[in-house]
Parts: sequence; structure tokens; C-alpha cells
Amino acid sequence: MSRSKTKLRKVVWDRGVDYIFMWYKLVDLIKSSKTTNQQKCYLIVSLIQLRNGSRISEAVRAFLKWLRTGKNEVEVLVSKKRGEDYRLMIIPSEVIPYRTLCLEEGLVNKSEESIKHMARMTLYKLTKVNSHSLRYAFITYLQTQGVNPSIIAKITKHSKLDYILKYTQERVAEDILKNMKT
Repeated sequence: MSRSKTKLRKVVWDRGVDYIFMWYKLVDLIKSSKTTNQQKCYLIVSLIQLRNGSRISEAVRAFLKWLRTGKNEVEVLVSKKRGEDYRLMIIPSEVIPYRTLCLEEGLVNKSEESIKHMARMTLYKLTKVNSHSLRYAFITYLQTQGVNPSIIAKITKHSKLDYILKYTQERVAEDILKNMKT
């Protein structure tokens, strides 16, 4: 792989999305009177994705399971895995009051694919952020908190530990270089 492609891949990883900033931005948008009820529901999917470092399809499954059951901790089928593998997903407490609203909007009757598409579009329209960047913002956040990359891979059900290791080690190396005293 050429050097330029390696650099591009590194930049694409989280697109500079800060976990904490995005958390508050999504919560503010969900609470805002300027967002429609449907937009609020689709932003809840994004907040679930951010909170769990999941793929968008896993966040949609968690959202639908939460709507159907009311449980704030749900297990969902992992995407991009051979065989059946499940992961725990936590529903953020900030969205609990919006469950009835999303039920009234009829999202529980929509297909996973439809919700996934609308959640991606709503997130991008309101924040200019790609939904997969939320997954990597979570990974970057855990890395900056000193969480072991193998634990990050377990939490996110990431299949390639070596990719997480390479990325987190590059981040640590860059931070050390930037913060060195002369």
C-alpha cells in the first residue's frame, strides 16, 4: 500500500469527530424545538451508535428492540460477523423520555433498512458527520481514556484487533510527539 493511501485511511478513521462534543451536539439536537419528531428519533439512533461504538445497523437493532421492550440494555446481532454473535447495547438515559414519541411516529413498524437510511441522512444533514465516524469517535475516546485496545475490540466487536492496535498506537505516538517538552 502506498504512503498516500495509508495517510488517507488514517484520516478517514474518525474524521476528527470528538466523542464528547458529538454527544452534547446530538443531545442538544434531540431536545431542540427546531428538529422534527422524526428527526429526533433518527438522531436517537445516532446517539445509540455513538454511545456503544457500534455499526449503524446494530444501533438500529438496539433502537427497535428498545422501542418494543422498553429495556435500556439490549443484546443485538452483530453485523459483519460469521455465525451468530451478539453484543450488549446501552440505551442512553437522555433518550428514555422520547420512547413514546418514537412509538407514536410509527418507527417500530419501519424496516431496519429504512431507519438506517434515514438515520444516516438525518445525521449528515444536521451535523455533516458520516455515521461510521461515530463508531471511531467512540474507539478514539476509549483509547484516550487508556482502555486497552483488546478491550476496545471486545466492546465494539471489531473483528480486526491489529487495525485497532495500529491506529491507537499511531494516535499515542502522535500525542507523545506533539506534547514533548523542548
